[in-house]
Amino acid sequence: MKKILLMSLPTILFLASGMVIHANEQNTHSYASKAGVSFYESETGTPPTNPVTPNPNNPLYPMEPDETAPNPGTGGSLSLDYASSFDFGVHKISTKNEVYDAQAQRYFDSSVITPDYVQVSDERGTLAGWVLKLKETSQFHATEETEYDELSGAALSLTKPVVVSNNNSPAPSAQEVINLVPGTEAIIMIANPGQGAGTWITRWGEVSDLHEETQKIGGKDVTKEFSTAITLSVPGATPKDPVNYKTTLMWILSDLPQN
Repeated sequence: MKKILLMSLPTILFLASGMVIHANEQNTHSYASKAGVSFYESETGTPPTNPVTPNPNNPLYPMEPDETAPNPGTGGSLSLDYASSFDFGVHKISTKNEVYDAQAQRYFDSSVITPDYVQVSDERGTLAGWVLKLKETSQFHATEETEYDELSGAALSLTKPVVVSNNNSPAPSAQEVINLVPGTEAIIMIANPGQGAGTWITRWGEVSDLHEETQKIGGKDVTKEFSTAITLSVPGATPKDPVNYKTTLMWILSDLPQN
């Protein structure tokens, strides 16, 4: 007499699924391939960008106070992309100690006005660090022949530095400059090893530090934006002539010195 083995439906399904899994495992194979990407140092520098909301993918082209295009950036894998020029406006001759604000940064896009700034890009990929310095090459001198040629005792100050970027690498640090001495280098930004990769901006002050001033230029009232974060102090005792006084600012970007 034959024995009949009875199994429940769940048991049958379990055994059947085990057979399928075992069959699939016997026909499964693996194989490893590779993926990679390489980089090289940029030699072109980075166009200037907005110092309030920086994004190197969206250039914003600044203009000089005389409404001309600025000098191009230095280029290279460690690049000084842009530095504002400072215009302290037009003022009546004063025998008092005076402090004059610098004109805010203007752009060829006339709808934008920001604090003045300097922009550095480090695309070397070494994380070796860098330092940015500023030197006023000489005291303010008259641009035409006059009796009082030098604005003796005049001193630049750059205050309220704000360091900004759109990348996540460790940030460099910025320093205030109070009463810059002509012919002497002052540190503006410093990136220690491991810091300052990518594009970094130091701007002086916030948009809230900007204010309007109306000045007589060419016999007309002209209103422009100025910033309280960058100033020129001029002693009242310094004799002045009714002429334009200028100086040259040299921005110096270099590798971080190795001690």
